[in-house]
Amino acid sequence: MAVLVTSFVPEGTAEQDDQMVQALDLENNPPPGARVRMAGPWESGWRILSLWDSQEAFEAFRDERLLPALERAGRPAPAFQISPLERVRFVD
Repeated sequence: MAVLVTSFVPEGTAEQDDQMVQALDLENNPPPGARVRMAGPWESGWRILSLWDSQEAFEAFRDERLLPALERAGRPAPAFQISPLERVRFVD
């Protein structure tokens, strides 16, 4: 089942997000099961929304790539909210 993953990075910035996207090589090596990633300013930080084929696909990415990259960068892991989705429809 598809899931929407929401995370909030307190005091996060666009520059930090760009650095993490580069460190994870998301453009050249997207994680299996990732469909959409959106990020932008939110209240006092940075919010990231991502669409995944399954919770298992997200958890594999989180454990194998994201958490180690955050640790190397000296950044704490954000809390993740995982919401199951019944339907996903892309609109042109």
